[in-house]
Amino acid sequence: MEYSDVTKLEARIIAGLKEEYSFYQSLFIIIDKQRDYIKYDKEQKIVDLYGEVERIVTRINESEATINQLKNDNKNLFSLAASAPEVRRLVNSITTLISKTLKLVQENEEIAAAKYDSIKNQLLQLQQGRKVTDYLTVPQNSPIYVDKKN
Repeated sequence: MEYSDVTKLEARIIAGLKEEYSFYQSLFIIIDKQRDYIKYDKEQKIVDLYGEVERIVTRINESEATINQLKNDNKNLFSLAASAPEVRRLVNSITTLISKTLKLVQENEEIAAAKYDSIKNQLLQLQQGRKVTDYLTVPQNSPIYVDKKN
């Protein structure tokens, strides 16, 4: 194990983490857009975002596979490179972004649940209103035909 091997791996990890940080910034922005779309009734745009979310899930799985591959190639080198200050700083930044994104997702779920409950209540009120109008409507006397006679 040479010092240059550790620095090379450290450089690879830093480059990968910078890419991940950029990715998680984009994810945060997408989830923030989702919150605005939910708040301001832009349902079609929400549907479009679900395609992005599927792509994001695939990207996260690829990132995890890449990190596992780096880790499994040489565990000792990986441990040394991962303990570098720049690597730790980037990991902390990514962790913070993920935490903020998860809070946004939770907020989005709460807003969507509140909208769903509101719509459900409005529909129930409409149904009750229809029943009341059915009771209040005077039945119209219409001719009854029995054997073609009035």
